[in-house]
Amino acid sequence: MLTRIVSQARRRSRQTQGGFTLVELLVVITILGVLAAIVLFNISGVSASAACNAMKTDGATIQSAADLYYNNTGNYPDSVADKPLPLATEGVNITELKTANLLHQAPPATEAFTYLASPNGTVHGQLVPDVATCRYN
Repeated sequence: MLTRIVSQARRRSRQTQGGFTLVELLVVITILGVLAAIVLFNISGVSASAACNAMKTDGATIQSAADLYYNNTGNYPDSVADKPLPLATEGVNITELKTANLLHQAPPATEAFTYLASPNGTVHGQLVPDVATCRYN
């Protein structure tokens, strides 16, 4: 009698157990694939934008430090220290800014900062390699 009750219970439990069909699984996998593609497409430009924003922030910091350096010494921290005002495309001397405690750390090697024009010491920055859409000043 006990064995009959157990076997009937097993039969009932097998009948009520249902699973997913192959079509249902394929539909769910397809939906997840489409959602993943949308997310990846939206994220793809984030790293380039972040690098550009970081370079612009670093450029503003270097410009402020260069102006403070000029106020303290009467010269801009340029790569050629023979005159008070830098020539266009002359490099910003980051080492002088760090030595004067006006800059805590050098920008990454992917950022290049030069002076834009001689009369005012305006700092110009761009990413290396050159990305035309990402420039400071």
